[in-house]
Parts: sequence; structure tokens; C-alpha cells
Amino acid sequence: MSVTESLKDAANYAALRTKLAWLTHKVHAHAQTVTTLASDIDDAAEQMLDAAETMKALAVDDATTSEFTDAALTMTGVKDAASGYTSAADSASAAADDAKTTTENDHGGIADAVETSPVDMAEAAFYTQQ
Repeated sequence: MSVTESLKDAANYAALRTKLAWLTHKVHAHAQTVTTLASDIDDAAEQMLDAAETMKALAVDDATTSEFTDAALTMTGVKDAASGYTSAADSASAAADDAKTTTENDHGGIADAVETSPVDMAEAAFYTQQ
């Protein structure tokens, strides 16, 4: 392995670590968005049910009251589906964390050693175990 190839590999590895950190951050951000939306939908569904109950108490016609109740039930169904998405997003976040940690634990020391070494890397054959 030439010095140029060694530097390319080190640069590729550094780029991989940077990209993995960025992707992990994005997965967490999207998971938080899903969680926030699920909570917002749940709040809106509760408000729609409250509005329907208030309309019933005020003797608003059944057709109008039913529309609000139906909308609340639909939103509750969406909230239930969003709960599944939230769970999947949490799992994706954990998987991204595991990938980042594994990469850093398994390869971080090598990258640090290459970056701080006072000498250039030898040809790849030198490092091959027989």
C-alpha cells in the first residue's frame, strides 16, 4: 500500500465516521419529529372529542356532533399508527447509536493510531497475518 493509498484510506475512514455521526443525528431528529407529531395528533383528537361532547351538551344537531366524533376517532386511529412509527423510530435511533458505537470501538483506535503515527503506514502485506 502506497502512502497515497494509506492517506486515501484514512481520509475515507474519517469521512465514514463523519457521515455516520451525521446520519445518527438525522435518525434521532426524525425520531423526535415522529414523537412530537404523534403527541400533537393525540392532543387534537382529545380536543375534537371534547368539542363533540360539548356540542351534545348544547343540543347541537346530531349530524354536526357526529362529524366531530368521527374526526376524533379517525385521529385516534392515526395516533395509534403513529405510536407504531414512534416505536420503529426509537428502534432505528438505537440501531444508529449501536452502529456508531461499534464503528468507533472497533476501528477508532486504528484511525487514531494512523493519524498520530510519526511514520507512514507500510504496505498492506506487512499487516497481513499468516
